[in-house]
Amino acid sequence: LGDPEPIPESIDTYHYYYNYLLESYSLQWEIDETVIGSGHNYGIPAQAIVSLDEVEQEVLIRARNSENKQLIDSLSYTMYETGAYMIAVLGTEEEPHLLCEPMDTRGPSTNRVKFRFLHASEAMGPVDIYIGGDQPENLALAAMDFTQVSEYLEATQEQLWTSVIVTPANSLPADSTILEYTANNIFQAGWIHLCILEHISSSSESSFQIQVDDQPVFY
Repeated sequence: LGDPEPIPESIDTYHYYYNYLLESYSLQWEIDETVIGSGHNYGIPAQAIVSLDEVEQEVLIRARNSENKQLIDSLSYTMYETGAYMIAVLGTEEEPHLLCEPMDTRGPSTNRVKFRFLHASEAMGPVDIYIGGDQPENLALAAMDFTQVSEYLEATQEQLWTSVIVTPANSLPADSTILEYTANNIFQAGWIHLCILEHISSSSESSFQIQVDDQPVFY
């Protein structure tokens, strides 16, 4: 009967989508000519496995209005086989910001938590972020501005459980605080998290919050 034809192996990439566009409608995501998903609502993370044709390939990422298919923003980005990517759209229809960032999926050091921040609220302005306390030595990130994605940091889960404090840039927590995330146990040793500074809803008038999303860990 002869040997069966080998099943071609797919060249997969791993995508994490974030909709922080301050509009009432949901989004449709496309990679090149393929619709990856539609009806993606504000503030709800979404995931997808997307196959490439080549192990290294430049793709065109598009974000559209799910309702009328109007293009919101697009971005060309080179992706690699087995790569993991964070794709986010921020701002408004008039001034959208489409981001694609590679994700570091290597696990944290022993008994540590690995994390980074995405600043998704223009109204919040530049911020400082304190981890584990409210003293100058607890400053983890300084002058982080809208659309920025921070470097990866590590801390113990106890430090993160104690407090994550967001202040206006160049302000101590004792002087001015925008957000304070305390007495929480959402952070887990051995995990990677993305912490998003965002509005609680798609209205620019809504209050601020920190959303924490789990990221992939490949040892």
